[in-house]
Amino acid sequence: MKNCIYCNSSKLYYLKNEHIKCASCKKKFSLKKYKRELKLIDSFCENKTALETSKNLKLNYITVSKKFMLYRKHITNLLDNEYIKRKDNKYEFDEYIYIKNNNLKAAQNFLTFNYNGYIYNIMLPSLSKFVSSNNKDLSNFIKFNKITKLESSNSMINDFWNFLEIFLKKYKGLNSENFVLYLKECEFKFNYSKKTQEEILLKLLA
Repeated sequence: MKNCIYCNSSKLYYLKNEHIKCASCKKKFSLKKYKRELKLIDSFCENKTALETSKNLKLNYITVSKKFMLYRKHITNLLDNEYIKRKDNKYEFDEYIYIKNNNLKAAQNFLTFNYNGYIYNIMLPSLSKFVSSNNKDLSNFIKFNKITKLESSNSMINDFWNFLEIFLKKYKGLNSENFVLYLKECEFKFNYSKKTQEEILLKLLA
């Protein structure tokens, strides 16, 4: 450990309880917990699930699951703020309806924006009110209300949707309330390299 995780100062010294204290910002942190956090972040950015990570690192599943949800919440806040900063720039967008296992009642509807090579997503109202017993209402909605502002069929937006479909396949029990967090995780991983993802998460957690 060469630098403080809070202020990046190199003025560190070790305490008897195996904690580290920064002489600049006066904050303390556990080296053991920090190393564990690094392993968790690495696994998260490798697209490992909480279950896979808990087995590989021999950690409690609930502990890992809570950590991963914390990462997703930090990521969501970060990307929402980035979207606000970029929203006046030139962009293209399209609407996407994510349907898993032909379950139309659980369909997720969102807009995907491409701002000069960065992808951002905004959730739209639920489509559940359009679903009838024979699904004709939703079929008609999809057919006649498709929003399209893409400049090219080879758009980065289409690349993101393909990435999203593959990314979400491993999550079998994903509920509608948490969908946006996983969507934002996918957005984050599509926009940034693994190394940059790790650097950003460490800064957000610090």
